[in-house]
Formats: sequence, C-alpha cells, structure tokens
Amino acid sequence: MDEQTTVLAPEQAWAALMAHRSAYYAPYSAVYCGAEKALRKTAKPKSFWRRASKQKIHVPIAADIATTGSDLLFGEHPKIICVDDMKEQPNGEGQKRLEEILRINAMSALLNEAAESAAALGLFFSILGVPFVLFIKWDVLRLSCPMIRVVQGDDAWPEYRLGTLRAIHFFTIIEEERSASGNVQSVIRAYELYEPKRISTRLYRGTLDSLGAQMSDDEVQKLGIEPEVSTGTDEILAVHVPNIKPNRMFRGSYMGRSDYDNLRDLMDALDESYSSWMRDIRLAKARLIVPAQFLRRKPEEMFGDSMNRPPTFEFDEDVETLVALDTQSGSLGGDGESNKITPSQFSIRADEHQKTCVALVREIVTGAGYSPQTFGIDIEGMAQSGTALRIREKKSYSTCAKKQTYWQDTLEGLLTAMLHLDARLYPKKGSSQEIHVHVRFPGIFASDMATTSSTIEMINRAQSASVQTKVRMLHPDWDETQVAAEVKLIYEENGIGMDEPDARLGDYAPLPNKQHAPLEDEQEE
Repeated sequence: MDEQTTVLAPEQAWAALMAHRSAYYAPYSAVYCGAEKALRKTAKPKSFWRRASKQKIHVPIAADIATTGSDLLFGEHPKIICVDDMKEQPNGEGQKRLEEILRINAMSALLNEAAESAAALGLFFSILGVPFVLFIKWDVLRLSCPMIRVVQGDDAWPEYRLGTLRAIHFFTIIEEERSASGNVQSVIRAYELYEPKRISTRLYRGTLDSLGAQMSDDEVQKLGIEPEVSTGTDEILAVHVPNIKPNRMFRGSYMGRSDYDNLRDLMDALDESYSSWMRDIRLAKARLIVPAQFLRRKPEEMFGDSMNRPPTFEFDEDVETLVALDTQSGSLGGDGESNKITPSQFSIRADEHQKTCVALVREIVTGAGYSPQTFGIDIEGMAQSGTALRIREKKSYSTCAKKQTYWQDTLEGLLTAMLHLDARLYPKKGSSQEIHVHVRFPGIFASDMATTSSTIEMINRAQSASVQTKVRMLHPDWDETQVAAEVKLIYEENGIGMDEPDARLGDYAPLPNKQHAPLEDEQEE
C-alpha cells in the first residue's frame, strides 16, 4: 500500500480535532483568556458564569499558572550544543550556524510562547491538555535559514502509529470573507500535512466551524501555494510535545493534559468569591440619610420637563450615595432625630472573603502541580536559605522536571532536522547531514552557592570525596569533558602532579629509585 494512503484523510483529522476542541480546548481556552462571552458559552449549567448577574469578575489565575509554568521551564534557557554524529564531539562550524539560526528565529521567545500555550491547552502543538505545535517552514527566496513557527494546539492534530508520530495535520485560516455587518461568512483554510520526506498543502473553503469543500488546483496556484514539497529528509519537520501525561479525560491518548485539568469548578468558585467581595465593597459605600424635606430643586428645574426630575440635595455632588427618607409623618419620633442628616457605613467582610479566595487559590495551584509558595502564598516575612526554599517549592520543581522529559527529546529532534534541512537549502553555511543537536536543561533545583560551598567545605575537611565529585556538586549541569578539564586545572593550580605519592600506599610510600636505610634486622643478617 502506498505510504500516502496510510494517513488520515483531511476530513477525518478535522472531525477528530473539532471533537476535542469542543470537549477540551474551548473550556480551557476560555479560562486562560478570561473573555466573558467565552466563559459563559463554555460554563456548566447552573454554574456561576451561567447564572444571571450584573457584576462578574474573572480572576486571571489560569493565565498566572500558564505564565509561571513557562517561567519555570524556560526561565533559564537550556544549553543547545551541536555535535558530530560519530565522534560525539562539539562541531564548531555547526554550532556557529545553529546559534545564528536560533537568533534569527528568536528561539527564546518562541520557547516561552510554546510552553505557556502548552500549559493552558495541554500539548505543545499542544492540546489535549493541550498541545502546541512547532514546525519548520521556509522560503529560500526571502529567508536566510529555516524558520520555526508556533501553532496553537486547537489548530493541529497529531497522528500516531504504535506510539510513533506518523504525521501532523495543520488547519490554518488564511483569509476571511465578511458580510456588511462584519460577521464572518466564510473562510479559506489551508490544510497542511507534514509527513516524512514531504509536506502536502490543500485549500478548503468553509466556515469557522466546518472544513467545507476543497478548492480547485487553479485556485491554489493563483495564491502561489505549492501542492506538495519534497523535504529531502526522513524526519517530520514538525513536532508535538504533550504538556504532561496522562490525559485523565481521554485515557490512553497521546495528547497531554492541561494544567487546568479538573480545576474549572474551583476557578469558577474563585470568580464567584471575588465577585462577591467586590459586591460588598460596592454596597458598603458611604451613604447619607437625608430627610426628604431637605431636598430642593434647582431654579432651572422649576419649569417644563425638568419638573419630572427628582429633587436633589444641596451637597450631593460630593456624596457617593444619597438616600431620601420621608420624615413628614414623624414616624422616627418627635425628639428631633428625624430632622438630622445621618451618615451610614456598612461593614465590608474583607477578611472572610480574602481567606476564602486565598484558600481557593491554594487548592487551584496545588491541583495544577505547583507549590503555593511559588505564587507567593504562605510565605513568612523572613529570609530563608536556598535549601529551605527548594524544599517548600519541591512540588513546582517536580512538575517542571516532568515537563522537561517531554521537551528535551522533541527539541533535539526538531533542531537536528532543522540543521539537516538547512544543509540542503543553504549549503556551505556550516550545517551538514552528519551533525545532531543536544539539549541540556539546567538543574531543576537551583544551586544556592552559599549552601553548596559550605557542604563542600565540610566534605573537604572530612576527606570523604574526590576532587571530581566536588566539582560535580558545584557544577551539576556540566558534562564529563567539562568536569575533567576543571579537575585538571585544579591539579595544576595546586601543584598536584605525577610526582605526588601513590595514593594506594599513602604518604609514607618510598620514593622511586631511592634506597632507604637498612632495617636493624637486615643489618644483623
């Protein structure tokens, strides 16, 4: 069977994507962006956002979680090294070209964008949890290197066979047709199929929710689109990174899960609690209770239509809220209290609301896989050592470490494929087919230099570790070559060389080629 026929048809990939978009992507995208219309549309029946209310406030905790997750993952960017396939040694020319490509692509910004989208939706092409997609696109006429693009998870569908990525289907709106009122009537959508060795492109005319009908080849050519491009490489020039696994809603799926998985009810409760707090503040505004007979009309309001306006108090321009009370009947008593202006101020349940909101935020961030301390919750006002902070934020670091396992291999594959493509499109610029890329993330537990130095000092006094071990402790992100080079420098600076005593014999070992004085027993013989 032809390899081309083994992948899903465009209509099948679109149907699968739309099913997951409505069930998974749309609700999490709503809490991430915080748009009231989207929140109402995707909210559960009888939930806070479905109930009628004039004052609704969305707390952007979902966006904070996505941003924090991205900061933990790529706040300190990984080390990207180009090496030879056979020797596993750094390749100088390849490294220089790689750094140039990464700079042109603004790789640091792309990684942060992709990680935040993945945290919200789940995948790095990313969705079911949601994925997000990075893929390579190029134009040899205008660009000086292959370019990397980030695609939201709800615009792509990965296809797996026996646990291996077989292809990725991309759906991108390239043109909208609007009515006179501004509503979108139809769209032209580009369908891109990324497979080993080739990229296929078709155009479909449909709506925002339907794929529609495939456009003719003549229409495609008019837009300057190549129906099929040979990539010249066996690698798929697109990657899919799950945010974290497993996906609890779709068990057995290759899609990752969002950081918001099973947290929408808590986020809904947080919005309701905060809205209630703000409602208390609004209702507790200072008021003046003024007898009705104190109210007067302005001279210009004594005639015409102005007579229909209610009378006003002379000083109400400086008063937030004014309450008129009819006291002519003397219902308030005859002691003269009825003729007084009375200030009124209701109490605000600030403490109760704050404790409720903090408790909900704590549950939300913990459910997302992070420590409350990462978000500034439960932090005492005292300085703490790096060790203490690492212990308190262990959950956040553990979640970050899990995500790194999905990112490392995928980024290595993407960047290696990019260099191979670069060698084909732009020969003699430093790339070749015999190089690949290593990606090394820094240690999750950020080193506290004071604590580490103190530990090494104690180990040194106890003489319980080698120089090599101590160098590894001080530089956990170094490879064996870097460690060996540092050990050599330490030996040289401290005068430790080949003439030092044999460690197996101890400091009292005889020097080579030297005669020691005969022992007493030997003299007698």
